[in-house]
Amino acid sequence: MLSAMKNRLIADAGSSKIDWVVLADGGDELARVSSIGVNALMCSRQEIAEAFGKVQDKLGVDDALAEIHYYGAGCATQSICAKVHAALGDVWRAGTLHVNSDLLGAARALFGREKGIACILGTGSNSCLYDGHEIVEHIPSLGFILGDEGSGAALGKRLVADAFKGHLPRPIRDQFMKQYEMSLNDILEYTYRRPAANRFLASLVPFIRDHLWNPYVYSLVREEFECFLRRNVAMYSGARSLPLAFTGSIAWHFADILKDAAGRQGLSVSHIMPSPIEGMINFHKSHS
Repeated sequence: MLSAMKNRLIADAGSSKIDWVVLADGGDELARVSSIGVNALMCSRQEIAEAFGKVQDKLGVDDALAEIHYYGAGCATQSICAKVHAALGDVWRAGTLHVNSDLLGAARALFGREKGIACILGTGSNSCLYDGHEIVEHIPSLGFILGDEGSGAALGKRLVADAFKGHLPRPIRDQFMKQYEMSLNDILEYTYRRPAANRFLASLVPFIRDHLWNPYVYSLVREEFECFLRRNVAMYSGARSLPLAFTGSIAWHFADILKDAAGRQGLSVSHIMPSPIEGMINFHKSHS
């Protein structure tokens, strides 16, 4: 087991997956693992601590660390951050322990110390105006029921609704029903009664990706992105003059459609990262 007294642990925690990286004092990467995601808004301290405890052995470091930098989905208020802080403390001993939103982590990964509008499009969606140091404007995401426009959950929700309401082209609808073999009761069960409905809805995105050749499906994705841009990005000061960048699996896999949607809104995307973890590592290496 690695000696951890001067090591730093960085976590990029999304709703579907968490990337964990241990850096040595000199910046060398010592360990990297992935684990199931955690949305701190929806989980108790005990549930979060149990999820973290399963990661400790995989990392191969003892429970003493110099620093922990945790950027997490759902870490939107001080009380939620305090819950995650406590859960981390249940598993690791750290000289300093920082819990911030996944949005600040994305902004640091995308822009470092530069100013810009940072966006996440993954299982959920989020955005902010970042001044190179902190988030100075934030349109709240509101989660997959009230918001999360353009996210995997929103795309899945639109796909399911269009399938059952008869809006999908018949051949696409028939293939969807055959592939997933879900009745209306099944859909209602997964969406309204079981936990992690956002992850279930986002799990349907591969079907959308496989059928982008169909004009209706392409338009479905573009319209969701236009909704995200119109209801979130366009609300920020300097939205059409500042750099606009994205991270997240949805932004990465649908990059061409995202750029198309941005162009239709008079916006220009500067760059897209599949995941913020590499940018987070670079940020903490250069600002340790």
